[in-house]
Amino acid sequence: MHQTNSNKIIIFPSHEQIQAAINWLQKYHLVNPDLEYALNLVSQGKIIPDKTGELVAISYKPSINQKVTPDNIQGAMMINSQNTQTSFESCNKITTQNLFSLLKKCGLPKKIITSSQVKQWIRPLILEHYQIVKEYDQAVMICTQSLSDSKDNSESRWATLQDKPTLVAYEQAYIKERGNGNLNRDWNSLIQKRQIAVLEYSGKIASVIRYNPTKNYALVVAPFTFPEFRRQGLARKLLIFLAKELLQEYTALKLWVDEENIPAISLYHSANFRQIGSCYTGYFCE
Repeated sequence: MHQTNSNKIIIFPSHEQIQAAINWLQKYHLVNPDLEYALNLVSQGKIIPDKTGELVAISYKPSINQKVTPDNIQGAMMINSQNTQTSFESCNKITTQNLFSLLKKCGLPKKIITSSQVKQWIRPLILEHYQIVKEYDQAVMICTQSLSDSKDNSESRWATLQDKPTLVAYEQAYIKERGNGNLNRDWNSLIQKRQIAVLEYSGKIASVIRYNPTKNYALVVAPFTFPEFRRQGLARKLLIFLAKELLQEYTALKLWVDEENIPAISLYHSANFRQIGSCYTGYFCE
């Protein structure tokens, strides 16, 4: 445990403290779905930081009973095992500085995801030591009610094992166009858990979308329509299918999208998503 001014920083927090941080994000910081998802993985035992190499830190203001609660947490971050991505959230500038000091000890933060509020505090700190490779301001959007006016979703379905060759092609195309992804993705697991959906058009898979589950919501990730099938409303059909399916189980769907991507934002609005705030993703080098 680190003492910083009047606050304390816990490294490798307990399951109860992780859950308090998740509740803190849900209560006060809705625009950081990436950190909430990462902490959910820890809470579910899918990531065990002291064994798998991730670092989780929670900053809090000690109370009389020293208990960590959503109301005394000041900030939290999670650094992945390869130190290639950090998810970061904070209530104020001082907490941001304290957590960043710990982050810097782990080496170059190659990628940071945080809220637009924290961006104003952490970005100057980063630029004192590192250079920007690229950065994005992104709209965080939420959907709590599926559309009932969708006429035909028969082309949309959950992916099957027979779709794997196309899913590999999807990942390759996504990486080529967006610059990030994972060629070693476990398609069998995603298919078995129904975490990936596809839309067929003229006998071919035209559009693909995935989601990551948390306790309370589904985080929509990596929607992609192959170029030859774009501008035909297919991505919207698939998104409406996904929302209709998932809102039977989750209270909401969340996603984030580059604020410069006006067509995508319009698409999400048309599928009943609304913006609740903004987040920031920055890539850095020495």
